[in-house]
Amino acid sequence: MLNNPQRKKIFISYRVNDTAADTGRLVDSLKQVFYEDQIFMDIEKLEPGVDFRVALAKSLETCDVLFAVIGPEWVGVDKNGNPRIKHPEDWVRIELETALKRDIRVIPVLVRDASLPQPEELPESLYPLLNRQTYEISNKRWKYDTDQLINFLKQIGFKPKKQDIPLPEQSGGIGKWLIYGLIGLALVVIAALMFEATRSTKAQEKNITDHPVTRDSIKPVNNDKPNSNIMDKDPETVKEENLPALPANVGGAWYDAANQYTMYITQSGNTLELKSVTVAGITTGEGVGTVDGNKINFKVQLYNVGVISGSATVPEDNNVLNGKFIITNNGASYTEPFYWTRQ
Repeated sequence: MLNNPQRKKIFISYRVNDTAADTGRLVDSLKQVFYEDQIFMDIEKLEPGVDFRVALAKSLETCDVLFAVIGPEWVGVDKNGNPRIKHPEDWVRIELETALKRDIRVIPVLVRDASLPQPEELPESLYPLLNRQTYEISNKRWKYDTDQLINFLKQIGFKPKKQDIPLPEQSGGIGKWLIYGLIGLALVVIAALMFEATRSTKAQEKNITDHPVTRDSIKPVNNDKPNSNIMDKDPETVKEENLPALPANVGGAWYDAANQYTMYITQSGNTLELKSVTVAGITTGEGVGTVDGNKINFKVQLYNVGVISGSATVPEDNNVLNGKFIITNNGASYTEPFYWTRQ
């Protein structure tokens, strides 16, 4: 998609260690409505070797709105325990200072129950940020909140992408009657299949009536071992074989509790294939797993995050998975619970 200078543009400012996932989700929502060249996500669009300050200045020259995505750790902490936002070279600070100096509309977008920092946590150059009206996006009502934010952008002149326009109905109503004809044909095929299934069932019932199975009609499989004929045994002495437990059915779409992603599971016997997809339909990871009875184990490679190992016990209704993740990234690992539901 070529850049169109007439389109209004949005600059997304955020701190990676604070709100990378939330910001990515917000950008996914925006891209469903607006063109990609309208959204600048700081370092995401910088080419190797480009001077950051120069590229930032050029981007903000054509920017109409800046979203400052703020989470609980937005101020940041350096290795000495000092606020990163107070460093003159902190790139989040540079982005906001540049936007405020150029009188660009800056909107603090609060996520994960965050609030604006206290004045003593900020450099004096960012004090004007505290006077800007904030906008909160909650995980529990993410779609509603982002829809309201998108509606606000439309109100201030942001034009959405053109939607596909349905073809007009052909003269004489040919298209309509073609659809009716296809529906009628489908009903005829279904009726024929039901009739054939009923006839087959009646034929089987007649065959059983004409040729009843009796004790005398069953011959032992091995005449040398008459005891092998199960019909000669007392039913009370026949023991069931210890068959392995059938694997639980976990195939389908599983939704996480925060509605941030959907885990699609394809099951073939005891083997699983998993795919993580955002609410915007973007694949964020893939993996494999197994089911042993009602126990599920899997590993998924999440792009830009690392490997997650998961395990859970499947309840009888097969519609809830309540387990734990072990997330490994850059040699470190930590554990957190997960709760999925299937609809």
